[in-house]
This record gives sequence, C-alpha cells and structure tokens, in this order.
Amino acid sequence: MPETRGRISIEPQGGVLVLKGAIDESAGLIGLLERARDHRLVLDLGGITFINSLGVRDWIRMQAAAQRGGIAVELRRVAEPLVHQLNMIIATRGAARVTSFFAPYACDGCGREDALLIDAVANARGLAQLEPPAMTCVECGAQMAFNDFPERYF
Repeated sequence: MPETRGRISIEPQGGVLVLKGAIDESAGLIGLLERARDHRLVLDLGGITFINSLGVRDWIRMQAAAQRGGIAVELRRVAEPLVHQLNMIIATRGAARVTSFFAPYACDGCGREDALLIDAVANARGLAQLEPPAMTCVECGAQMAFNDFPERYF
C-alpha cells in the first residue's frame, strides 16, 4: 500500500522506494532515510512529474542528511523534472549515484517525441563524452535523435 505525503506517493517494492507525483514542501523527503537498508537507499523516480523550489530545498536537505549519516543513495529511472534540477543545482546531486534516467528523444521519421530510459552505467563512457546513446523509434523503427543539448543534459 502506497504512503501519501502531500502530492507524492511512496511505495516500497522490494528494496526500492518508488516515488510518484510532485515533490513540494509537503514531501518530507528526509523521512525516506529511515527506510535505508544496510546504509543504502534506492529510489525509483520515474513517476515524479514536478518539483518546485521548496521541493528542491527538501531534496537537498535529504541528500545532505544521507551524506552525514553515511547512507549511499542510488537514483533509478530519474524523471526529466528531476534531471533538470540535478543538472542546474549541484547540491541536488549530493553523493547520489544515478543508475538510469529519462531523456528526451525525437524521431525525424514519424515525428514521435518521447522520454526514453538511459542506462547510465552501461552508457557511462559515451555520456562522459556527451554522446547520447542510439535509440530506435518504437513507432516506425527509425533512429531517434537526442532532443536537448548534451552538455546541459549529461
């Protein structure tokens, strides 16, 4: 059963906490650290739709408390609203390890635009060189193009 805090729901799935909704001042993210197992907290953020400035502040406080407490934070399936914050405000990254994230792609063949999941571990070398991984359009099978500035996104 998911727990609801303001506009966000938190559902444990195995050793992962799945977050969905909007992160704002009511999210109480620091409370997530109590759910760490063996000094490790794994968050699935694919369902995050929005984060406001107070949510960013709460996120930064959670990251700082995790570092102080020796809790390793792993971020999986990071949704685009959070990716933008991680790239704009260095403190939002903390010491967290991003293992996968959604990124914008567009297909010149059929016009489809989509946020596609990138495995940050498997594609680490290319991402470090600002090279987005190749993606195939699910609609027409054509090669999709990364639809943002790699230097801003990666």
